[in-house]
Amino acid sequence: LSLTPNRADCLSVYGVAREISAITDTPLASLKMSHVSEEIPDTIEVHVRAPDACPLYYGRIIRGINLNVDTPLWMKQRLERSGLRSINAVVDTTNYVLLETGQPMHAFDLARLEGAIQVRYAEAGEKITLLNDSAIVLTPDMLLIVDDRKPLALAGIMGGLESAVVSETVDIFLECAFFIPNCISGKSFTLGFSSDSAHRFERGVDFAATRSVLEYATELIQSICGGKVGSVIEAKYQLPERRQIAVRSDRVRRVLGISLTAEQIFEYFKRLQFVFSENDGVFYVTPPSYRFDLVIE
Repeated sequence: LSLTPNRADCLSVYGVAREISAITDTPLASLKMSHVSEEIPDTIEVHVRAPDACPLYYGRIIRGINLNVDTPLWMKQRLERSGLRSINAVVDTTNYVLLETGQPMHAFDLARLEGAIQVRYAEAGEKITLLNDSAIVLTPDMLLIVDDRKPLALAGIMGGLESAVVSETVDIFLECAFFIPNCISGKSFTLGFSSDSAHRFERGVDFAATRSVLEYATELIQSICGGKVGSVIEAKYQLPERRQIAVRSDRVRRVLGISLTAEQIFEYFKRLQFVFSENDGVFYVTPPSYRFDLVIE
């Protein structure tokens, strides 16, 4: 498959399956994402100082994980076939969830965090060393995840080396967030490298699935590494508006060059799982949360 830049919704196995389901009129097998029960009351304060850039942030603590276990062979093989090397069970799980659902995630070593988590823009001259060993001097247009003492991650792009999950890690803070595409877009060019997370966030990630994906990743980590799960921390602000688009049957025929009946158009929108209504040959379509490319007729 070769994706055009507008189809960020297909940057995952599930996204490709959803599209093929629509093309072939084949039932789509939904991802099984169950809610994980809270076992410990532990939480951490989260303050989003830049809600315009990060309108949705979820996180939770998982204590007492065992990172001496091997990543399951089925997961390791799927990662390797996707071009990713195995690192440890927690990092492998977040990478696996990224590839399957399209939602980037990050895990921090809880013991290395000091105080509350904040999401804010960088101050001029701040520095961070990333997981790829790049030492970055930050600019005020770069979004950060920080604690009370230091930057922890370049939001939506890459985690920092200082708070990385390593073999000695026992407790983690698992992050799952939505960052506005415009705040991430262009940063890879400035930095001179890209990442799987940046590639997705700058094109648009499904913000309606963020909480479910956190639960899914939690369940996978616990099933592999054990540990006790804390309650979910939520910070939620104004999410992107999904504006209704009026699509005229006559316009469809003019653009495509073939004649489609209103019944055929109705069926195609249904197969695409769009929410829509129809009145006198005009379809009023509300784009799904994962389709950032749908704005005009």
